[in-house]
Amino acid sequence: MTTHAQNMTVYTVKQGDTLSEIAERFGTTVEQLVKWNHIEDPDVIGVGRRLTVAKSDSPQLTHYTVKRGDTLSEIAERFGTTVEQLVKWNHIEDPDVIGVGQRLIVAKSVPASAA
Repeated sequence: MTTHAQNMTVYTVKQGDTLSEIAERFGTTVEQLVKWNHIEDPDVIGVGRRLTVAKSDSPQLTHYTVKRGDTLSEIAERFGTTVEQLVKWNHIEDPDVIGVGQRLIVAKSVPASAA
């Protein structure tokens, strides 16, 4: 699950997640995740732990490129959002039709000035 507070995006760790996968997903580095979250051992993150995955004074977008077999509902679940939100952010006319290679906004952080 991904939530947005002030000028940061927070992600809740799921079974099987690794810091490197989370960093790649949110366009940051393992080193930055370790720093933001005061992680002592980067090889050990607990399921359910809430991690700050992006910080900024301006809105940040997280993108995902659609792969063969993806559906909006699977993408929404993976990024802790809803199909309705993906449709809105990406101006999708038919939620049953997405294309391989299509770049989707899957998360938005909220800047401090908008909170």
